[in-house]
Amino acid sequence: MNNMGEEEKQDKQEEVIDWEKKANEYLDGWKRSKADYINREKTIAQEKSALREIVEEAVILEVLPVLDNLKQAISCANGEEKKTGWCKGVEHVIKQFEDILNNFGIQKIELLGKEFNPAFAEAVEKQGEGNKITKVVLDGYKKEERVIRAGRVIIG
Repeated sequence: MNNMGEEEKQDKQEEVIDWEKKANEYLDGWKRSKADYINREKTIAQEKSALREIVEEAVILEVLPVLDNLKQAISCANGEEKKTGWCKGVEHVIKQFEDILNNFGIQKIELLGKEFNPAFAEAVEKQGEGNKITKVVLDGYKKEERVIRAGRVIIG
């Protein structure tokens, strides 16, 4: 009987060891799955952020020509016209557009009087000697250090 009791005891111990191994395998699998899930969540958050930036940039690139046209319209007004209500209204709308751009972290690239840099501007004309920007034909914009739209300038 003792032999039978010893064998049963050993069988039970082996069975317990087998169950512990299975439990550890399941636990390891669960831990890997949890880590994979957390990593996937991080990846999804990064993808959403990148997509949001792409959409923001696309919308801004669609809006910038409207702002350019408003600035062009107001620049055509002479001294007396600048005092009229419509001119003040257009200036107000321009300010609203600029505020919206600022809210999105978009800044106008200051180009006038600076040394020409093709990373920030496109030269549309060269007048005389030199490499300084003498006139900004179209404003450039950037978000942090990423250029959204290069400016168009005259250098000389």
